[in-house]
Amino acid sequence: MLSSILSQESCLSEIKDRTFALSKLSNIVDELLPSLLKQQCRVANYRQGVLVLEVSSASWLTRLKYEQSNLISEIRKNILPSLSSIQYKINPNISTKLSQCHCQASKLSLLSSVMTPKSAMFLYALAENAPDKLKKQLIKLANHAK
Repeated sequence: MLSSILSQESCLSEIKDRTFALSKLSNIVDELLPSLLKQQCRVANYRQGVLVLEVSSASWLTRLKYEQSNLISEIRKNILPSLSSIQYKINPNISTKLSQCHCQASKLSLLSSVMTPKSAMFLYALAENAPDKLKKQLIKLANHAK
């Protein structure tokens, strides 16, 4: 039964091939787009000569349309000579996932910005010979050590 599922004629094999082709197409589109723009869009599908791209918002869609002619010609040259046009769909979930990633990254950076006891010790040592105004600030800062 397992061999029939994995055979060349099975539906699973067709899905695997289609997924691989879309992944390859997505990688090429990512290479062609500017870094900020590729974070705001993704390849959704390709059917009957039409590439379907999802974009996070209408403003990013406008920016993406400026890249359309270059994108079509490069995709035709690199992978899909049969590409006739690009269709766009707005999907706000793309920006939601991106903002969640940024939120997690900022939490991680916040955790890594905690002052160590060793750093606090250095600040106390600096404060000993500092002028009064700077001394107060250094001690205040050193008191934030965890």
